[in-house]
Amino acid sequence: MAKRRYAIDEAKIARYVKEGRGTGHGGTYRPWLTVQDVPSLGLCSRIHGFKSGREHHLLSNLESALFHILEWSEIVVDIREQFPLDREVTRMLAVEMGIAHPRDVKTGTDLVMTTDFVVDVRVGPDIQERALAVKPADELAKPRILEKFELERRYWLREGMPWHVVTDRDLPRKRVKTLRWLHEMRSLDHMEGRYSDYWRDRCDRFLAQLQQVRGGLIEHFLHSLEECDGFSPGEPMTVLRHLAATRVIGIELDRPFSSKDPIDHLRILQWKLPVQQEVA
Repeated sequence: MAKRRYAIDEAKIARYVKEGRGTGHGGTYRPWLTVQDVPSLGLCSRIHGFKSGREHHLLSNLESALFHILEWSEIVVDIREQFPLDREVTRMLAVEMGIAHPRDVKTGTDLVMTTDFVVDVRVGPDIQERALAVKPADELAKPRILEKFELERRYWLREGMPWHVVTDRDLPRKRVKTLRWLHEMRSLDHMEGRYSDYWRDRCDRFLAQLQQVRGGLIEHFLHSLEECDGFSPGEPMTVLRHLAATRVIGIELDRPFSSKDPIDHLRILQWKLPVQQEVA
């Protein structure tokens, strides 16, 4: 197998531009960098976004964690990762600051800098953009990191866009863990069913029975669905995760989910069964 080449030169930058990287919105957006473009230590991931309807390229565990927070937020309407900055502008700002512009160590080519996320958020009747940089807190003491962040800050100040740094200390770990657990069940389209509306029927039956149950533990309720209501083993938990992921059922996000919790920890928020997902 040929070894992947990660070095950046002018020819590769020109190819990225020609491919339309860093352009578009929603499902048409193409990140400047993908997981194939950077060396991975097992930290990169590709996650389907239900807001955008496309695959997102996250280059660190911290980026992945923030993505789940943004994807869950009801005010965030679009997420664009690995967003490129105009290289002529960043070069100019680097000169003004008296610092070296980021460059590829092998080729010496000035890099196209990127901001980890540019997001569209709903503020009242308006849609506004926000730029977010992600970095572990313990790296903020490194002089070169601070130089590049200051360059990035000045770039977005010049663009008139709010820019924020998000660190691991800003992200609620337990909530992120819960959101990861729920995310893959946001849609059940990938799950096989015995007939076309099988999972919609399972969801409807789950909610009907949940509305009637009084007391006991979640695990007892799930077991009763398997014993008395025709659910196959494991199906009640799949349905629970789907209904929580689609906000039909409310669960506590900031603590680990446990089937040994009381059943009243499950709250019916709406009687809507969005098995077929629509892009937000």
